[in-house]
This record gives sequence, structure tokens and C-alpha cells, in this order.
Amino acid sequence: MNKLKAVIVKEILILSRDRAGMAMLFVMPVFLVLVMTLLQDSTFKQLDEKQLPVLIINHDADTFGLKILEGLKSSKFFKITEVENIDKQDFVQKIEKGEYLIGIIINEDATRRIRQSIQLNIQQQFPEEVGQLFEYEDNASGQARVEIIFDPILKSSYKQSILGSLKHFSAMVEARLMFEIYSGLFKDLLSIELKPTSSFDDIVNFDEKYASSGTNKIIPNSVQHNVPAWTIFAMFFIVIPLASNIIKERHSGVSARLLTIAGSKLISNLGKGMTYFVVGFIQAILMLFIGLFILPLFGLPSLQIGGNGLALLVVTIAVVMAATTYGIAIGNIATTEQQSSIFGSISVVILAAIGGVWVPSFMMSDLMLNLSKISPLNWGLNAYYDIFLRNSGLIDLLPNIALLLGFSFVCLFVSFLYSKRGLN
Repeated sequence: MNKLKAVIVKEILILSRDRAGMAMLFVMPVFLVLVMTLLQDSTFKQLDEKQLPVLIINHDADTFGLKILEGLKSSKFFKITEVENIDKQDFVQKIEKGEYLIGIIINEDATRRIRQSIQLNIQQQFPEEVGQLFEYEDNASGQARVEIIFDPILKSSYKQSILGSLKHFSAMVEARLMFEIYSGLFKDLLSIELKPTSSFDDIVNFDEKYASSGTNKIIPNSVQHNVPAWTIFAMFFIVIPLASNIIKERHSGVSARLLTIAGSKLISNLGKGMTYFVVGFIQAILMLFIGLFILPLFGLPSLQIGGNGLALLVVTIAVVMAATTYGIAIGNIATTEQQSSIFGSISVVILAAIGGVWVPSFMMSDLMLNLSKISPLNWGLNAYYDIFLRNSGLIDLLPNIALLLGFSFVCLFVSFLYSKRGLN
């Protein structure tokens, strides 16, 4: 106990005198959270609020053209500009130059062509002895045509968005025309006049919700991702000063002098780990405070931490343990401060990159998604997601907690082996 106490006091003194190191451990994470959250929040807002500029020529002054135009104008995703007297070549050039991302040309007689196609399909449903039920116009033969011209830089997802909207509005117009044609048939053949329907819109109600249990109504946003992500990143950066101190003491002879105090060398590493564990825990509290009270001052949403305080405490302890033991392992394996600093910083950055700190996992390819599962930062981040967004309990978090604790014990075991074998 005397040796453990001596090591803890020594580490506290070293940390208190290293102002630059303390600034890296506490000030840098605050700026990271603030800058990255502001950056991503503004990006998400731009994506949400941005309307795709669409240029339209409507040559069909009838039901189909008017309803397509009305539907697109009512959509919040498109900024519609309608033109009339313009040459097709000039129209295409406007798209090619990037003035508009999408161009739509609704060809003339589109409504009449749709109506005739419906009439032909209905005619085929009746036996031949009934005869011709409709009179067909020669100038309305063939399919209705809508030309869609895309800017070459437009992403595939935006293409699918406009195509989906056009098909949706087209289907509603076709249903409306089909009802009108059937109504006419009933009146002509059976002298029954159908009552006009009020609307074909919104027959099916799509109720959009986030998957959550209980009464949890938390909506994902940039704060809910960045605060836990960069908190974990900051905690794992403990490896740099921790590993450097271990190597510095080994080279300066402090480690040898500590061996004169009764107790194993493991006590020395344990004392360091306990000191930096407290530092990491304070980092976590500071970052949560930033998310709860400081970020809203910049117009950002407040961090919603859910109602499971015990689960939050256990996950934070597991993450800090993983970070401190990783630093102890690097300090015992590396032979110079340069090795520990370079390997520690690069390895944490790589683990953060593949773990979903910089790029959320849902944006990753299948290869990177599978690779992210080996990162302890990903385990911690997923555990925080479960608490903040899914309102999960402690039992649901056990797999990720077990991985973090297992990682900690492996790091301690590796540290013990290198220390025991005298490889450092």
C-alpha cells in the first residue's frame, strides 16, 4: 500500500507540473467536440434544408402535367422553376452548366396517351362480343413520355429521389384517370353515375418513427454522435502521456528506485493506471457537461443522456479502463518515448477512424463495417449509442462492456509478460 500510495502521489505531481500535457488531455477534447459538432450540425442542416433546383417544361396542359407540377412544387425537397418558350438545346445546356441539377420535360398529349392506354387495358378485360367501348384518337397513340435530364455530378441517391417522386405522382394521376374512365363506363352501360371520390392522395398512412423502447423519444443528431465519440477519443489519448511516463521512468532510473519499496512492479503500473483512470473519468464528466450545458449556448441541441445512470457509469468505467490499460501496455512494450508517442497516437487515430468516431458506421462499406468490430472505440461508442439513443439497460450493454473489460485484461496481461520477461 505504501508503494501504491507513493506511485499515485508521484503521478499526480508529474501531471500537475505538466501544463501542456494537461491542456492536451482536457482542453483539446473540448475544442474537438465543439468544432466537430458545429461542423457536422451545419452540414446536416444544409442537407436537410437544401432543395434540389429543378427546371421543368410542361407541354401537357392537362391532368397529368398539372398534377406532376403541383406535386413537385408541394415537395420540400425540390425548388421548381417552370419555363415555357425555350429551345430544348438551351434547356439541356442549363442542366449541363450546373444552373439546375435536374431537368424535366413533360411531352404534349401525355394525359391523352395515359387515358388511351388505360382504355386499351380496360377493353382487353371485356369479351370480344361486347365490342369497342371507347373511341380512340390517332394522335394520342403510344406511351406518355417524360424526359428527365440529370447534371453529371448528381449523386445516385438524388436521382432515385426525383424518380421516386415522379413515379409516385404519376401513379396518383393514373389512378384518378382510371376512376374517371370506369365512372364513364358505368354511366354509359348501366346508367349508374358514381359519386366522385374526394382524393386518391394519402390512401396509405406512412407513420415514421425511430425504433426505441419504452417512452424514449430521443432523435439522433450531431450532438448525440460527437459528444460520446470524441469523449472516447480523448480518453484513449491518455496512452501518450501514460506510456511516455513509463518509459521516462525506466530510462531515468526512477523505476529502479521504486523497486526498493516492498511490492511487485505490477503495483507501480497499477498506481499509474489508477491515476490516469481518474483523469479519464474526469474527462468523461467534463465532456458530458459540455454536451449538456455548453453546446446549447452555440445553438446546438442539448445532449440527451437517457435515464439509465448506472449503465452510463459502468460503460464509462469500462472505456476508461480500456484506455488506461492500453497506455500501460504500450509503455511496457515500447523501448523509447518516440516509439510510444508515434505508435500510440497513430494507433488511436486508426482505431478511431475504423471505429466510427470520424465517419459514422452506417456510412461505411461492408468491409470497413466488419473491420470496425475489432476497435475498442467502436465497442464504447456503440455502448453509448445504446444508452443515449436506444435507452438500453445494463443487461443489453453487457456484450460491449465484456469486450472492453476483456481488452483491458489482455493489455494488463501483455504488460505483465513484457515486464516479467525483462524485454523492456
